[in-house]
Amino acid sequence: MAFKSIRSRLTAWYVTLLGIILILFSVFLNYSLSKRLYESVDNSLTVSATVVATSAVMNFNRSPLSGIDQFFEQFMGAGNLNKFYRIYDGSGNVGSRSKNIDASKFPLSQAAYTDALKGLNSYETFLVDGKHPIRVITMPILREKKLVNLVQVGTSLEAVQETLRNLRIFLFTSVPLVLVLAALFARFMARRALKPISRIIQTARDIGQGQELNQRIPVLKVQDELGQLALTFNEMMDRLENSFAQMRQFSSDASHELRTPLTVLKGQNELVLSKPRDPKEYQEVIASNLEEINYMSKVLEDLFILSKSDENQIHLNCKPMELRDLVEEVCKHAEVLASDKNIRIIIAFLESVKINGDEVRLRQMVWNILDNGIKYTQPGGELKVSLQDEGEFALLSIQDTGIGISEKALPSIFDRFYRVDKARSRDEGGSGLGLSICKHIAEAHKGKIEVESKLDVGTRFKIRIPTLSAVG
Repeated sequence: MAFKSIRSRLTAWYVTLLGIILILFSVFLNYSLSKRLYESVDNSLTVSATVVATSAVMNFNRSPLSGIDQFFEQFMGAGNLNKFYRIYDGSGNVGSRSKNIDASKFPLSQAAYTDALKGLNSYETFLVDGKHPIRVITMPILREKKLVNLVQVGTSLEAVQETLRNLRIFLFTSVPLVLVLAALFARFMARRALKPISRIIQTARDIGQGQELNQRIPVLKVQDELGQLALTFNEMMDRLENSFAQMRQFSSDASHELRTPLTVLKGQNELVLSKPRDPKEYQEVIASNLEEINYMSKVLEDLFILSKSDENQIHLNCKPMELRDLVEEVCKHAEVLASDKNIRIIIAFLESVKINGDEVRLRQMVWNILDNGIKYTQPGGELKVSLQDEGEFALLSIQDTGIGISEKALPSIFDRFYRVDKARSRDEGGSGLGLSICKHIAEAHKGKIEVESKLDVGTRFKIRIPTLSAVG
């Protein structure tokens, strides 16, 4: 429970890592200093033993050598167990010693004597009176490879051990203190570093509690990972807000589109049932109802297609095909509808272009645009169709001489249920979904659709679909 938050876990990881580093450093420092101090003591004993061995004149008596005590007082310092020496003969008997140590305090060890017979120096540590640590060097004096004397020089280790003891006290005191300060600092820095996440959490909580979707997280100039997270969250909220706005608009438009035919159906049925009618009137009402039902079926079918496209659930049945043949066939069918309004469909030129596409969906797209152009073109007008091979893309152009679209309305014509002339489109059976479906079909083929228009001049749709060579 104590480490539920990222801040606590980061602090714990940081302090644990720092603690391991400090402990390893303390062990290394203690080991290195101890080794250096003992090496320094051993070097000092070696120098002192060399001086004693050089100055010794063996009289094999029990009094100290002449001048050696003065050397210890001047060069090494005097004091109880601070510095001392002993000189043995070749048999291991004490020939001379300093005044401040008794030979009975620690005898010559067998190991030191064995090393001396081999001509080796030996270093040993003893406890005098069970509490005073001393360091002793045993140095052999050889003549013609024969042991004639042994020199022992010793010194107290209390200063060394006191230094090491003070170091351990310092480390045992400072390391926990450093870890406590590091934990406080790490927690402060973690809180400061994770502050954008707290703002994200609070913003998300406010949105989840029904607040406005237009809330955003302030993005700092420093674009680190948390800044990128805040920026990504804001972008996500922009898309979410747009999606909610489109959903509300979509629901409103859909309900409006379906409410009108339902109202007509209800009113006509109530009227015809209000009193007996002749068969002709019943037929007229049934025909009108059928028209409204067909309209609603068309709207629902288009909505179903668009909803599946939003969820990427429409799978195109793409295969290599000749786009020119498809466009030519759709234009011939559209000529029947256009002739009723005295509108000509002119095929300017159709180049042979092969694409990888879904024939059914592409036919639906071309028909929707031609149908749209016929609806908005006055009698006597014309639609001009052309198809070009641009290398990577096939360019299909459909231009009419209709009423045109205002510059303000152009960005919205691919929106669902959008109509430039709502009244006219409804009378002619338009649902406002055809161009949205066309855009989806073009983009599903990795193409795009564009529109150019001028009021009272006409509209031109340009559709680009990747050619078979570009797809391959």
